[in-house]
Amino acid sequence: MQVVLGTSGFAHPGGSESYVLLMAEQLERLGHDVAIRAVDIGAMAETARERGVRVLGPADDTDGTPDALLVQDAPSAYELAERWPGVPQVFRACSDVHDFQLPPEEPGIVACVVALSDRVAARIRATAARHEVVRLRHPVDVRRFAPLRPIRERPRRAVVLGNYLDGERLEALTASWAGEGIECVRVGGATATLSPELAINDADIVVGKARVAIEAMACGRAAYVYDFAGRDGWVTPERYPAMEADNFAGMATGLGIDGAALAAELAGYDARMGDVNRDLAVRHHHAARHAEALVDLFRRLAPAGARAGATLGELARLGRRQWAAERDAMSVRRELGRAAADRDARERVLIDERDTAVAAYEAAAAERELFRTDRDAWQARAVAAERDAEAARALLATRRVRAALATGRIADLVRGRP
Repeated sequence: MQVVLGTSGFAHPGGSESYVLLMAEQLERLGHDVAIRAVDIGAMAETARERGVRVLGPADDTDGTPDALLVQDAPSAYELAERWPGVPQVFRACSDVHDFQLPPEEPGIVACVVALSDRVAARIRATAARHEVVRLRHPVDVRRFAPLRPIRERPRRAVVLGNYLDGERLEALTASWAGEGIECVRVGGATATLSPELAINDADIVVGKARVAIEAMACGRAAYVYDFAGRDGWVTPERYPAMEADNFAGMATGLGIDGAALAAELAGYDARMGDVNRDLAVRHHHAARHAEALVDLFRRLAPAGARAGATLGELARLGRRQWAAERDAMSVRRELGRAAADRDARERVLIDERDTAVAAYEAAAAERELFRTDRDAWQARAVAAERDAEAARALLATRRVRAALATGRIADLVRGRP
């Protein structure tokens, strides 16, 4: 099938941008002809192209008419409906916060709506258009978001990942956790990253909402749901169903912003959270399963969508996939090179520290030996002095010396000496 993924913004890192790129990659892996079409293009689009995904601007065109459209905002839905009338649209509802991310009310544009949480699904069902709603779970690339190291028994670093947590809520968290010895680093907004998996793996705790929580789980981190909308705390198997239904938005439990409670909740950290969260993410949020469900929707809505004879298009797709694989291999080689360099640097530091410790030990041993030598010499001198004193006392005690001393005193008196 030929599928176009439509979105208004594809310039900066964010949850909706990540979803579009992930689905484009997953659909291409299934052999479909995929392109992302966006109005606002920037660094995110360049990243997609580097990963072998076609990105089209407003003036660009596809080869023919697509079989299905996947859109996630109303402006894109209207524009693509005008461009390709009659092509079935699957609308992915991102959230219930911004109205432009809700599906159009105009009949005949959207064939069905995909909702990734019970809360968003309820919002869509309440709209006047009465769209068909298909409930799926948030997808995550479990190959890219995977543990690079286990989390520590006692947490030392937390990354606050997202574009919205700021002000008093962020200060309450960082202040209370810093008092417990946790370094909190903000990644988002002006410090946004195109490689969140590295920032996540660099931490023991990941704080955020929605996609961030799932990506943290996939990386085997302890996930803490906290953002501008509220706080639900640690993701655990017991809390997972309610949090997932709420899109990990922080509104499942209604916990407030309490600095003392934030600090106290650190006691709930457990290094075993890493493996448990990884298992939950792989079992429930595997991107491959999500893409397969989308293909089922496309085929139900566009049963004639199987394309035949598209040899050149298939060769182009395979070329893009090969480039993506080669780029991944180069990235792995770079990471291995950096890891080897870090290992060599640590070994040099350890060798220097060992040599310094050996030198210090040898110096201390020499000082101890010198002290023992000096101590023995002083003891010998003390023994000799005591022996001399004893000899002097014995000499003074003889009759001859006492008589000589008495004669000397008489002579002194005769001479007038005192």
